[in-house]
Amino acid sequence: MSYEHEEPEQPMQPGAEPEGRKPDWREGVNWGPREVVQGIALGAAAVIFIPITALLVAAAVGVDVCLGSTCTTESERAVTEVSLAATLPFELALFGIVVALTVIKYRSRWSALGFRPLALRRAWVPAVVVIVAYITVVVYAIIAESIGGNKFAPQSTLGEDVFDEKVFVVLAGILALGMAPLVEETFFRGFVFGGLSKKFTFLGAALISGFLFSLAHGQLTTLIPFTFIGMVFAAGYAYTGSLWTTIAAHFTFNLISFSVTVASH
Repeated sequence: MSYEHEEPEQPMQPGAEPEGRKPDWREGVNWGPREVVQGIALGAAAVIFIPITALLVAAAVGVDVCLGSTCTTESERAVTEVSLAATLPFELALFGIVVALTVIKYRSRWSALGFRPLALRRAWVPAVVVIVAYITVVVYAIIAESIGGNKFAPQSTLGEDVFDEKVFVVLAGILALGMAPLVEETFFRGFVFGGLSKKFTFLGAALISGFLFSLAHGQLTTLIPFTFIGMVFAAGYAYTGSLWTTIAAHFTFNLISFSVTVASH
């Protein structure tokens, strides 16, 4: 009796993909549009509740947070700073909403939210996403300024008062470079885009999640460009099957924007 010699199976290298397997961002997604609607509703409630609570707490400890038309410069600065500080608990709440509606409710794996290794052969994708995103912003800004001057041009989401004190510049940097890429990509690409893909086509899910992503930035001037950028991010995520693609792209995009804004002040 003879036996054929079998080669032992080699362990997969980090960043490698199973041979012949196309990455699928929908793998393991067991939530759907209903949870997405619930998440958006809870996120909208957090947008209202957390800043108001922060302002009330600030007023209770003696901070001048006047919101009327006759406010002093100091009180307006205080409102800006309190609102910035409230962004941290809001980002944490947004991440908690995703965890509650996926990992806790359905025992979803983190990989279902996109936390899969980014294949080395697709490591170029984040750079392309960033380039396309900045081309989008530049082209839109040129068109907007030719139509209506600066009125329709995208503006920085950070108030000018933020850059008056170093501590708030540091806080803004932590939020823009640390929290925002991780939390916003988990929410809008991993959770919203992933959940909508259960009912909608790629284009439909990308468009809706991109539109919601642009709304979250709270500026009408960024509605069109950020919707498209959100769709580009969704395409990058869908192509690689890894959320680290868009987290890296989001971080790089914010790093460039934040560095330019700080340098200009």
